[in-house]
Amino acid sequence: MFRNLLSFLLRSRLENILAAGVSLSLLVLFLTTRLFHSFRFGMHDFIFILLPIGILGLKALLGLLSSSEAGTEGDTGLGRFLILFFQPFLKIFRDWFPFLLLSACYYSLFSNLILRVNPHTADAVLAKIDAWILGKQAAFLMEPWIHPWLTDFLSLVYFSFVLSLPGVALYFYLVKEEKAFRRIMMGYLTLILLGITSYLLVPAVGPGQFFADRFTRDLQGQAISRGIGYIIQNARVSHDCFPSLHVGIPLLLSLYMRDYRRKVFIPFLVYVGLMSCATLYLRYHYFIDVLAAFIYAPAAYLLNDFLLAHWPGEQRSPVPVEPGPPETSSAAPASPVCGATGERSEP
Repeated sequence: MFRNLLSFLLRSRLENILAAGVSLSLLVLFLTTRLFHSFRFGMHDFIFILLPIGILGLKALLGLLSSSEAGTEGDTGLGRFLILFFQPFLKIFRDWFPFLLLSACYYSLFSNLILRVNPHTADAVLAKIDAWILGKQAAFLMEPWIHPWLTDFLSLVYFSFVLSLPGVALYFYLVKEEKAFRRIMMGYLTLILLGITSYLLVPAVGPGQFFADRFTRDLQGQAISRGIGYIIQNARVSHDCFPSLHVGIPLLLSLYMRDYRRKVFIPFLVYVGLMSCATLYLRYHYFIDVLAAFIYAPAAYLLNDFLLAHWPGEQRSPVPVEPGPPETSSAAPASPVCGATGERSEP
């Protein structure tokens, strides 16, 4: 029985194993300790995962209602009709649910676990590193540049983070490049798991709170930045500074754009630069948090490709790709790493 279970697990998709493993670990913590006490959904889950799922579900529903080829209940029989009706939704559920579950686990871990595992915050250490690198805290160095329009603009940049990953993932899913979709989403989860590990080891609240009584100027934003700031303060979780995933995830996406859509690689790098400025200017992160993102994101990129290349389930059950239009020229050979270079890319 154990051998059959092990064989089944090895044949399963890697994201399904990760989702089951993290969820079971939280269940064990919930039942046996006081470290973890509740499972929560946050804005992170709703925007990152449920928003694209909702769009896909609506698209599938409209497609079914407007299709003249699906037949009617009387033409196909009740069983066949139900299969045809629910099949698109089941596929969306299968492809996106592990990421939804893991995102919810991510938010719950932040909400309940960090300070119970490690009650010693590292803000003083991170601030000392910044002072050694820059001579002063980055947030203090940026105080002379504070202006209402700049605060509004960088607040919009910072908030756009919640749409960047689901937007890119949704695009690749809609154009049926499912290898690219899974590789991007798995890379995201790999980076998230690395980030959670780091937050447990190095919890910090950020310079905005740690140096709250030492700033000489408020950020002076208008209605836009005040509204975004209110949303962020009520939705974000604390002690999630090192590394900055607000920088790390866009940087990770830029690496995948280099593989799949080279024309937008440079714009993505510009976006990473703006996000780096936003995290420092808005006092959410230390400078070392941003530097760490430039280590964590490439590490997640490489580790994810390694896992996808060596996980038995990826070798035995390759990701299905629906056939596209015939190519007019010879295609490049597919990479063994879940379509790392075998997908269509723009020069």
